[in-house]
Amino acid sequence: MIAENHQYDVAILGGGLAGLTLTRQLLMKHPQLRIAVIEKRDFPVSETTHKVGESTVEIGAHYFGEELQLKKHLVDQQLPKFGLRFFFKSPHQSLAEGTEVGGSEFFSAPSYQVDRGRLENYLADHAQKNGATILSGCRVKQIELTTADASGNQEQHAVTFKRGGVEHRLNSRWVVDASGRASFLKRQLDLAEDLQHDINAAWFRIDSNIQVDSWCDDPQWQSAIGKVPRRWLSTNHLMGEGYWVWLIPLATGSTSIGIVADPEVHPLQQFNSFEKSMAWLKQHEPECAAAIEPHRESVQDFLAVRKISRGAKQVFSPDRWALTGEAAALLDPFYSPGSDFIAIGNTMIAKLIEEDLADRSIEQLAPTLQSVFLTLFQNNLLTYKDQYPIFGNPRIMALKFVWDYAIYWGFPALLYFNEKLTDPIFIQSLSKGIEEMRDMNLKMQDFFRRWYEIEKTDHADAAFVDQNEIEIMTRMNRELKEKLNDADLRNRFFGNVQICRDLVGEITQRVLKYQPELRAGLPQDMADAVPEKNHLCSIFSALKI
Repeated sequence: MIAENHQYDVAILGGGLAGLTLTRQLLMKHPQLRIAVIEKRDFPVSETTHKVGESTVEIGAHYFGEELQLKKHLVDQQLPKFGLRFFFKSPHQSLAEGTEVGGSEFFSAPSYQVDRGRLENYLADHAQKNGATILSGCRVKQIELTTADASGNQEQHAVTFKRGGVEHRLNSRWVVDASGRASFLKRQLDLAEDLQHDINAAWFRIDSNIQVDSWCDDPQWQSAIGKVPRRWLSTNHLMGEGYWVWLIPLATGSTSIGIVADPEVHPLQQFNSFEKSMAWLKQHEPECAAAIEPHRESVQDFLAVRKISRGAKQVFSPDRWALTGEAAALLDPFYSPGSDFIAIGNTMIAKLIEEDLADRSIEQLAPTLQSVFLTLFQNNLLTYKDQYPIFGNPRIMALKFVWDYAIYWGFPALLYFNEKLTDPIFIQSLSKGIEEMRDMNLKMQDFFRRWYEIEKTDHADAAFVDQNEIEIMTRMNRELKEKLNDADLRNRFFGNVQICRDLVGEITQRVLKYQPELRAGLPQDMADAVPEKNHLCSIFSALKI
């Protein structure tokens, strides 16, 4: 029920993953906080939900498991994730006849496949038991934001909502929009930003465990990752020009299946219903379609979304409001970054609320943390933007994976694991290296696109690129778990910058040997780059580069 005086410290609009994890994070450190969570659904929610975001990677997994102390729930009630796995092949090839990129062993830093409904029910129950007010079955009607006067004084915000046909109003010092695609506050304040990344998606769940391990009986392919079939525990990506298809297992026994595509290559109207999706899969990924076909009657939901990526002009305000989760910004489901930005955004919001509670000004901190958040978001966007046509080329993508992982583990993940993404002074001390990483990333993403223009073939040879054989990948992932002091962390970061320099030189010089026409127009520093160390011999050998 609503507090008698209708006064709260934090009002969170939305009781999904972003809103409930923020609630838990705040209450763990400040159990006295009065928090109201306003949610349109009734709890417990169905464990089958239209929401994307079941696959976590290292930042999001660390946030859930360690920062929020949910590891027991994740281990007991969810599934371990066997990394990201990618398959390249033509429609007539079997998985064994194509190229597979993935690990033969689990990486050191854990990740999980998360059933969103199950986790959200657990979080909502915990929130209520620890003093939060969960207002379910509600529709937000209006938010009245206040601003500070010249002396810094500020009235509370007001939220008007309907519940059971009755209109209610509550006041709160902070308002956080975690309303997902509804983006209530973002719409009210006209904060939406077009990312010029017009990717469409459709996804559904089948009440059956669809396992890629059973799609091929080739003994060499079966034994490549050991005696026990476990590819199905990966977030499996079926790759093609302009698209990818995901398969994610859920602890409930269901399988999440999604199609994500560039509309210039595969328009949404080709797969915006279940029947159309099946027809599209039969054409492009017939093995996947054949695996789903016996379970047509077990379809649990279906959703198609146009322009799934969403940006924001502003996410935090010194006037004590914030956006988080999909209500703030959503990159692209490829590489599963959604829970990462929930983790980063929520941690920054918790920092702002904590400073405000201590009566310390956030006039400078709010825009500073926002700048860090949006810079990380825009830097990550480079990984996806204009890159979908490349997705069917296994040679280019196998090297792009290593590059993208190195940027991710070497910078944002490293700082997040060491609790430094909310430390502007420390981040400033890395500015030269951060700028160099961004510059290298811009140039490398352009290099991959230019390489594709010359080598557009999507032919995939029979090959297994074992990411566990790439020493820098296993090392950079393992090092995430090491707690470092500031000096050692700074040295580790700049060591990672050097690894990225090496990768620039190693990739470009190797590719230029058999595609010399790429040299024309290549920035001079890339054309002349010479690595201090070579890291990718196993990839070059597997892909015959």
